[in-house]
Amino acid sequence: MILQKDNHFLLSSKDTSLLIHVNEVKKVSLEYLGKRIDSLDYIDGVIRSYPYLQGSEILYDKEKTGYSLNQAKLLFSTLGKGDFFSPSCLLKSDSLSVFDFCFDHAEIKTPETLDSLPCPDGGEEELIITLKEKEKNIFVDLCFTTYQDENVISCFQRVRNEEKEALIVNKLASLQIPLINEGYELYSTYGCWSGELSVQHEKVTRGKKVMESLCGWSSARHNPFFFLKSENATFDEGHVIGFNLMYSGNFENSVEMDAFENIRVQVSLSPFSFEKRLEEHECFITPVALFSNSQNGVNKMSQDFHSFINRHIIPKEFRGKDRPIAYNNWEATNFDFNQGKINSLIKKASELGIELFVLDDGWFGERNDDTKGLGDWNVNEKKLPKGLKGLAESAKKHGMQFGIWMEPEMVNPNSNLYQNHPDWVIHDSVHTLSEGRNQLVLNLAKKEVQDFVVESVCSVLESADISYLKWDCNRAISDFKNEDGTFFFSYIEGLYSALRRIRERHPNVLMENCASGGNRFDLGMLSFFPQSWQSDDTDSYQRTMIQEGGSLGYPLSTLSNHVACKVSKTRLRNTSLDTKFDVACFGVLGYELDLDDLSKLEMKIIKSQIEFYKKYRSVFQWGTFSQSNLLENKEKQVQVEKDGVFLIGKYQTLQSAYPKEKRLTVKGVEDTKLYQYTTRQHSIPLQSFGSLVNYVTPVHINPDGTLLNIISHHMDMKSEIDTGILPGAILSSQGACLSQEWSGVGYDDRVMKLGDFGTRLYLVQIYDPSISQ
Repeated sequence: MILQKDNHFLLSSKDTSLLIHVNEVKKVSLEYLGKRIDSLDYIDGVIRSYPYLQGSEILYDKEKTGYSLNQAKLLFSTLGKGDFFSPSCLLKSDSLSVFDFCFDHAEIKTPETLDSLPCPDGGEEELIITLKEKEKNIFVDLCFTTYQDENVISCFQRVRNEEKEALIVNKLASLQIPLINEGYELYSTYGCWSGELSVQHEKVTRGKKVMESLCGWSSARHNPFFFLKSENATFDEGHVIGFNLMYSGNFENSVEMDAFENIRVQVSLSPFSFEKRLEEHECFITPVALFSNSQNGVNKMSQDFHSFINRHIIPKEFRGKDRPIAYNNWEATNFDFNQGKINSLIKKASELGIELFVLDDGWFGERNDDTKGLGDWNVNEKKLPKGLKGLAESAKKHGMQFGIWMEPEMVNPNSNLYQNHPDWVIHDSVHTLSEGRNQLVLNLAKKEVQDFVVESVCSVLESADISYLKWDCNRAISDFKNEDGTFFFSYIEGLYSALRRIRERHPNVLMENCASGGNRFDLGMLSFFPQSWQSDDTDSYQRTMIQEGGSLGYPLSTLSNHVACKVSKTRLRNTSLDTKFDVACFGVLGYELDLDDLSKLEMKIIKSQIEFYKKYRSVFQWGTFSQSNLLENKEKQVQVEKDGVFLIGKYQTLQSAYPKEKRLTVKGVEDTKLYQYTTRQHSIPLQSFGSLVNYVTPVHINPDGTLLNIISHHMDMKSEIDTGILPGAILSSQGACLSQEWSGVGYDDRVMKLGDFGTRLYLVQIYDPSISQ
């Protein structure tokens, strides 16, 4: 809802309102951001007056004795005229260094989509506030869109040059939000390969904090999502404001506070190496920024973003559509496979109940390692004499869909593509090219390269019955030539153009975003890819942290998580298959391990996991998600709920010598209703007891020996099962008392053996005495 009255504009989402005010000197400010209000009556008390300058501020207008731009709650800012915060807009021309924009007019209209950049669909109303430079015909549009029944507002900005003199744009933020400090803490994510989306927080202090990526795309270094939490806010109470940028390239997000505790938050395309020249009648439009305001803690802010992304950003064909359980052959084979090996894996995957087989790297060109063949998207018939079509038919015969891996933006120097088109790669024409993973980046700013990528991908998809594409991107951009001042932006525009054309031709192909793990995980990519590979690190403990960071801003339907072999290839940490499942199930489940190495018992364990996941798939992928104990080095708990079914994951760090009594608490249950809770039972490997097995065996067994290893392929111990019936009032407060945790004294089915990095998964649902439980 958007209302206008005189010089006031009220924008309202489901739970939040923004009051925008145009003052006497025609500056546009944000005077209220809080709980929803439905009227512009009685709002004068929230608008700040400026009777006197503070300190040595610069007077903007001598008729307004106390008004300084440096103190104003501006939605748009430039250098000069007494504003000493970092500007949201940096412009220059031959005749001007200082620009002074004031309110010109406003319009409320039906939202329109952007031409070259992704944007949310389904907007209800759009407010366009137009500013004009005082002395020149240069205009800036501040464009806000509201969405019915959502608690997210989007914003982008547009600068238009109507002067004969050229205008240079060096920076134009998508969003600037002014705030007054509430003891805010800034939460953001950082990371690297195999350690993506690590959460960090810090007190907002005087000065400027910048979160950015200069890698050519959004990258794991920092994610575009971040939020501010007021001093006393928790997961379920208090004031939280979340921000994100719907863009996949270089970005710059910042939080700046001055001596008076005035804060400006900016969400922006990076000004790094950016210089857009606008001739007369030309304009530049920023990517879309999103923000959400919660009065009910971190979880509510996250849930609002989750709902919005699921309903307005991911491709329409996949909204609310359950995602298949995938098996990927990479960890099983790497590059070393043939048709027989893949067919064997297809058969075993189908026996487990897996629904989608994904053939990873190594199926094309002379691709026997990562030094050659990338870019040559013809099937390697030495490996696959029956081609992709033969594998797709084999998968279909075994009741599965078939998918393929590609890395369309990259090329090996040792490839036919590079030999034929060396001018297609990004290079500065001066220095020796720097390689990453033995590859170079194709220049998608070029139309002919976009055409090649589109035709290459579509030809592969059309060569067989392929229903899934994993799109990878394994290196950053380095040796660029920024001839027109907008190379990085033009590259991302080219990428979006190619993706848009591919989706138009193959709208029902499930495309998964991947970028050397979790690089380039952002809203821009999610507008083409319904789900995204979170990390190449499949260690369950590391994944609890990766998924913790990802789920703060992104819904479970977009988080692709796999169960891998028990010994992590990145951490060399040994955790059980059940532990890995308890983490990976919160999102889109997959498997990535050598099925030929599994024992009959392990195959049985995985089959049981898949049956459980299928039964509750819609809850895991589309339910309302919440979490607790963020950043704390102790037990974490996550929860997802849909239609009265609750699934709760409890994750331990290190085993304690004095374990605290464990309890199961549940959020969102009704006090007066009865609920039954049950543990999803684990298989406990015999080897995990070490030499203690000799306390129960008639003969001595070497805990590291062959005999125990053979026995463990056929036998295991079962974990405790905690089950009971309690009213919601108890579950939501004190919680259900769980089994005693192992503390080195005794073990049977009444004892919970978690150990280091152990997990448990609990099912909670309304108790129905007429149904056999």
